[in-house]
This record gives sequence, structure tokens and C-alpha cells, in this order.
Amino acid sequence: MRDVRMLKLYHRTTSVCAAKERLVLYEKGLSFESELLNLQAGDQHDPAYLKLNPKAVVPTLIDGDRIITESSVIMFYPEETEPAPALMPDDPWMRAQTRLWMKRVDEFLHPGCTTVTFATANRKHFLATMTPEEREARYARNPNPERREIQRDCIEMGLDAPRVGAAVRQYDAAFDDMERQLSEKPWLGGRDFGFADICMIPYVNRLSLICMDSLWTRNRPNVSDWFDRVQARPSYEDAIVKWTTEDDHDRFVVPRGEVEGKLWEVLAV
Repeated sequence: MRDVRMLKLYHRTTSVCAAKERLVLYEKGLSFESELLNLQAGDQHDPAYLKLNPKAVVPTLIDGDRIITESSVIMFYPEETEPAPALMPDDPWMRAQTRLWMKRVDEFLHPGCTTVTFATANRKHFLATMTPEEREARYARNPNPERREIQRDCIEMGLDAPRVGAAVRQYDAAFDDMERQLSEKPWLGGRDFGFADICMIPYVNRLSLICMDSLWTRNRPNVSDWFDRVQARPSYEDAIVKWTTEDDHDRFVVPRGEVEGKLWEVLAV
């Protein structure tokens, strides 16, 4: 990797937002200093970290005395400081389409990912390791009231939580649009791999981990082919596979039959 300057990335091994930044950095060939946070232990609420990122989320990128937060903003920082290889399309129309994918992820798919992850993998961990009182104390540490309630509902109710159905339908609609777009062009941003693909990769990977991959493997061959090609890229191995620990794999072991049953129950309505 090029060692132009040393960036520091505060991140989490399996954080979808952090994975976006790692994908960008590896595609750009940029080195970075890794500062891992354990979100399950609540490291993001440490006062020292809150000074860097008051929202108590990852990632945070540090470049000297510059602090950059918000994952979709961070993505553009190395794109603009290290233009090659370009990850935004040249064509204005495809640049607009790329920004629409990023907006869709930020506004709908990321909240949906939080919902389905907490209702499956995180629920298993919380119920196995915490008493009801400890769980309430953990929820209370979240400074965002809406996220706090989503976490509580999903942990306590699992796939029956009120927001799960809406999250599944958002992904189903997104995969419909991906399938159509990929029937015309090889990548979501057009002829070349770029930001539109990068913003979706961590979320497709997460759904695969929690046994929701039938959303595309059943009847969306273009999405399946896209994900196969994504997984063959060196950046996928470097940014996602190598950062996923054995403990992470264990945490994401969920009952496929139960998850798929709920998935298709929701979509049948």
C-alpha cells in the first residue's frame, strides 16, 4: 500500500460503516493506523472518543489535526485528496445515480441493517451475556433516544419487533433496483467499480452473515453475480474478510430456518 501519509481510522471489525471506509482506503492503496473499538463493550461512549465523535458511532478518520466523521462524508475525503484511482464515475448521470445509492443507504438501508442485526445476531449475544437489568443499563448508555428504543425492541422482541418488516421490505425493493440496474451495466455506478458498489457491499455482506441472502440468491441472478465479483476483489478480502475475527463469526451464527421463515412471511404480506 502507498504510504503517502498516515491516517488513523477508529473503527469496528464488523461495522458496516467502517467497512465502507476500509474498502475506499484499500481501493486507493492508502495505509492507515487502526484504532479498533469494541462496540459491544460500549467503547464508543468513552469520553475521550466522544470528543472526536459526539454521536458515539464509528468510523472516525483522523488526518493530522483534522477529524472527519459521518461515513458517507469520510468516503469522499480520500477520493478528493488522492484522486487516483477514481471511485466516482466521470459521467454526470452516473455520478447522480451513485449519490442516490449513497443517500438510500444512509436514509433507509443503514437503519434497516441496524434493525435486522439487533433482532438476530446482537439479540443472541445480549440475551446470553446480560441480565435484564444489565441490558437496560446498556440501552441507557445510548445517547440517541430513537436508536435506544430500536435496540431495546429488537433485543427484547427479536424478529417480531415492529420495525423488522419495514426493514426487510426496504432491502427487497433495493435488490429489485439493483437487479434491474445490473442487467444493463456491470457495476452500480456504471462501467467501473466505485462508490455505489462500496456503499452497498457491507450491507449485502451483513445480510449474508445473518442468513438473509435468499433475498438475492433465489431469484436475482444479477445481484448474485455482482456479489460474486465483489468477493473476488482484493479489497473485499483486505477490508472485510481479514478484519472479521472468529468471535465475530460466532456472533453472527443465527438459526437460518427461523430467519428465512420470518423473511418470507414478511414479504408474503
